Amino acid sequence: MLKKTCIPLGFFLLFIFLFWGIDKLAHQESSSFTLSKIVSPHPYSSEWEIPPLSTEERNNLDQILNQKFTYYSKGSQCYVFISEDKKFILKFLKQIKLRPKSWLAFVPFSFNPHYRNYLLKEEKRRATFSACKTAYLELKKESGLIYVHLNSGKDLNKKVTILDKNGEEHLVDIDKTCFYVQKHAQLIYYRISELMHNQDIEGAKKIISSVFSLIDFFGKKGVFDNDPILRKNFGLIDDVAVQIDIGKLQIDPSGKQTSGYKQEVGSITNSFRLWTEKNYPELSEHFYQCLKEVQTVE
Repeated sequence: MLKKTCIPLGFFLLFIFLFWGIDKLAHQESSSFTLSKIVSPHPYSSEWEIPPLSTEERNNLDQILNQKFTYYSKGSQCYVFISEDKKFILKFLKQIKLRPKSWLAFVPFSFNPHYRNYLLKEEKRRATFSACKTAYLELKKESGLIYVHLNSGKDLNKKVTILDKNGEEHLVDIDKTCFYVQKHAQLIYYRISELMHNQDIEGAKKIISSVFSLIDFFGKKGVFDNDPILRKNFGLIDDVAVQIDIGKLQIDPSGKQTSGYKQEVGSITNSFRLWTEKNYPELSEHFYQCLKEVQTVE
């Protein structure tokens, strides 16, 4: 009797393990870019709507998106493409980071690791969408943003041509993706090195001042970022500092008009200070002057 019950149970367990393995294989991530990695599976939500563009803004966006965009780089949250005229950046949110890999994620049991992972991804998606919307509504100038699109729909009714790393063209229905468009910014370290190579010390000093001015502005507004790395997350548009990585920005209303952020400025800019001292010690005095001015309690 025991032997008869064990055989069906063995087949059942074998079936479960095989099905689990096939499911895992089917959803295994590929390192190469595919359109499926940027197509949004998320339903429409009024929470992620942004104000409609004016006629002038819409025409400007159309002109930008009429260009071809070439693969530029990728970050933890986005695939990054640059326009033909090199003036604009198109960033697609990586949906593979925001959606479940398996249908098992929708089996709501606490012991199900896929379901727990799904809940974590939903929390991450909401935080990322909220950061993008906040940046667009509150910090458009300080982030170089032109447009943010977080909802599936027919807002733009437009297709954009992108070229992947291999030069292969893809026609993207951008209404089905989550993306944002920014002005192309230069990295801070690169620009300072360029200016110093041309012996433009005053120009380099102005950039340092602009970086501290942006940090001070963010502090007074209650903006905080869990990943404030100046070297890669900040940049320059016409030699004015902006934050180019917006995926983790938040605004804490209780932090507005307080001086608590001043204590963190030194740690935020510490790597910048070390780089400046090592490569361009003649800028150190100006660096410390800017730091002191920001840290001084008004």
